[in-house]
Amino acid sequence: MTPTAPLILLPPSEGKASGGDGAALELGSLSFGALNPTRTRMAKALVELSGRPRVARKILGVKDAALEQAKAENASLETAPTMRAIDRYTGVMYGAIDYPSLDDIARESFSQNVIIMSGLFGVVRPFDMIPAYKLKMGAKLIRSKSCAAVWKPLISKSLSSEEDYGVIWDLLPGEHSAAWDPTKVPHEARFTVKFLERHADGQIKTVTHFSKLLKGALVRHLVENTTAAGSTESALELAAGFSHPEGHEFRAEMTSEIGGATELVFLKDVGG
Repeated sequence: MTPTAPLILLPPSEGKASGGDGAALELGSLSFGALNPTRTRMAKALVELSGRPRVARKILGVKDAALEQAKAENASLETAPTMRAIDRYTGVMYGAIDYPSLDDIARESFSQNVIIMSGLFGVVRPFDMIPAYKLKMGAKLIRSKSCAAVWKPLISKSLSSEEDYGVIWDLLPGEHSAAWDPTKVPHEARFTVKFLERHADGQIKTVTHFSKLLKGALVRHLVENTTAAGSTESALELAAGFSHPEGHEFRAEMTSEIGGATELVFLKDVGG
């Protein structure tokens, strides 16, 4: 990363592409090699517990055909083909990012500055080769501790050992936010985002259903404007220049400091 590059933290997606054309998982090829001992333990535990029908349904959080698919994918973690994380994750946010349509400069920014939280792997970079799997960050695999609790000190240490960051764009939902400690990672500023809608009766409500779509569009904006995204001086100006197709606009007057982060608010006025 360059000194002005941002760190963009993203969750993985529930939806994942099947198959792949890469060789079987090789932990030694993944970024953040210090996490590999715990990755080995997590993978072993996931394979074992996915083979127990009652336990599998509880820890995987799905049922019927989705459960059977998840169990099969988890059972073959060590031998299944892999693909790049950016191709593996196929959820709404990643669809909105639309990595293939980015220009070369934005792709390079994405590959260098984005880190993806993972219940199984801790954190990965977009080009890390991973198999299909099913595991939520809140699932309990080892000593009745959630994945987030297991990973928190390790991820925090790994991120802190990388370098001092300028701006961190923390686009993690609560479950994944629990997997790291921002106070342990040197940085100048940390931004979180909230998308709101103001209805005709004046009520303001948090957007939930389309929040992943909105975040994906914001990520595109960030990697297409890397230098500004990495500067505390220009970050707010960059946010003001973000025009989402759904109509959400940055509202500087609603910005606030919450938990050591600056929460940027994007508001859309909607009909009755």
